[in-house]
Amino acid sequence: MNQQKSIILNQAELDWETWEDSNLAARSPVRWKILISGERVPSERLTTGIAEMAPGTLLPLHHHEPEETYYVISGCGYVTVEDHEASLSAGASVFIPSNAKHSLRCTGTENLIFLFTFAADRFDEIIYHFDMP
Repeated sequence: MNQQKSIILNQAELDWETWEDSNLAARSPVRWKILISGERVPSERLTTGIAEMAPGTLLPLHHHEPEETYYVISGCGYVTVEDHEASLSAGASVFIPSNAKHSLRCTGTENLIFLFTFAADRFDEIIYHFDMP
């Protein structure tokens, strides 16, 4: 029997992260904090974090192998997953299947803040494939 200890992290004590590629960071100034992931805690098969997008910000069309979910905490946005499109606001949740092409845009006047979760051991193992020109 695995007897892992629970670990409690306060997101206020964590640093914001963004894309390592400066061109991508300029085109998509999304920022995030990894809350639960194998890099931080003895987690397996679960990675979650909080992300923030300013009004008008776009997370461009992309895909990755692990399934993902979003849960909107505040703000408004518009999500596209393959051929499904929907507006989002606080309380909305989104399921993104493995390798589904998806994008997200903050369409409101306040920041879009959402939780994201991957079915993956570690965030640093997730490979993003962007479908940008």
